[in-house]
This record gives sequence, structure tokens and C-alpha cells, in this order.
Amino acid sequence: MQAKTALPLVVLLCAAPLLSACLNTPPAPPPRPEPAARSGRERVTEPAASAPASAATGGRPALALSGAQGRAGEVVTISATLTTAGDSIAGTQNDITFDPSQISVVAKANGKPDCSPNGQLGKEGTAFSFQPPHCQQQGCTGVRALVLSLSNVAPIPNGSVLYTCKVAISSQASAGTHQLSVTNAAFSNPTGGAISAASTNGAVTVGR
Repeated sequence: MQAKTALPLVVLLCAAPLLSACLNTPPAPPPRPEPAARSGRERVTEPAASAPASAATGGRPALALSGAQGRAGEVVTISATLTTAGDSIAGTQNDITFDPSQISVVAKANGKPDCSPNGQLGKEGTAFSFQPPHCQQQGCTGVRALVLSLSNVAPIPNGSVLYTCKVAISSQASAGTHQLSVTNAAFSNPTGGAISAASTNGAVTVGR
């Protein structure tokens, strides 16, 4: 499919009020220091299986975050999975919000979120940024994830993992379940039309 057919998709995702300036990602914040307690204790775990779309989403296409378990000072991995509910979805965007005093998405050396796109989808425009813009260290309370391509507007297969992110559990995190909330979810079809989006939150359960 020619690249020009992808332009409506970009316009749609970036023009919605809650998704303004999504392609003009602000400069990434400086790298955040790793929690001190991770030294010698880091254990990267695989994400728990994502729950499929259920009656809670009203049968609409949905983006669901997985759950994960770990201890204070450790790093776990969560994933975002798309359930299409029969719709053709070529691009998605969502925010993930969290309480940085308990859990936070890890920052890479370049200051960007340590999140990885699913390369098999061929969405080379996929990008991630910390929120709010220009936040630093404990001031970052979320991550924005944009999954799209300027040349490949083929529908994303049902049940696809869109991306994964590493999440650091604070060395001072309390035992229990800490939410990773999905907000501002938006989907687009291959011609740039809006698709009603539902979402399911994820969580990190902290043990001792």
C-alpha cells in the first residue's frame, strides 16, 4: 500500500484533543537513576498473560496491560495486547500512568522509556515518551505509547502484543498491588477512521 494512505491515520491520532502533539514528542527527560536497592537484586521477569477482551469492554476493541509480580527493588516486564473485536486497526495510542513512589517505567541511558515495540507488526513509527512533558525522575507519572507506521497501514492481527515495557519496583514500595492505568486510548483503521477504544489496566503485585 502506498505511503500516502497512511497520512489520514497520523492526522487522526494526532488531532484528537487528548492526543495533541503525539508525533512532536517533547525532548526526553534526563536519565533517571536506577533504584539503589536494585544492585544485586535485579530480577527481570516475564509479563503475566494478558486477559482477553471481556464483557467489561462492551465487546469493543481493547488494549490490555498485563500484570507482573516482583519484590521491592526488582524489575519486571509488562506487555500491552490488542484485542480487535473484529475491527481493522492500523494504529493505536495510549498513556500508562503510575505512582512513581511505588513503581515506574525504567528509563534507558538516553532518557527514553525502556519500552520495546513488537517488530513483527512492521509499525516503524512506534514511539514512547515520558509524561508529563519534560518531567524528570520522580516527576514522571506516565508514559505515552504511539504505535503506527507511515508506510504500513495493514491491520494489526487480533491478540498481538503491541509493545513491552520494563517497570522498576521502588526499593521503598509497599507490599500489595500497584496499578498501571491505561488512559487516553485511541485506535484508527487503515483509512484513518476513528474506532471506539476500550482498555484494561495492568498492575504490579509486590511481595516481600
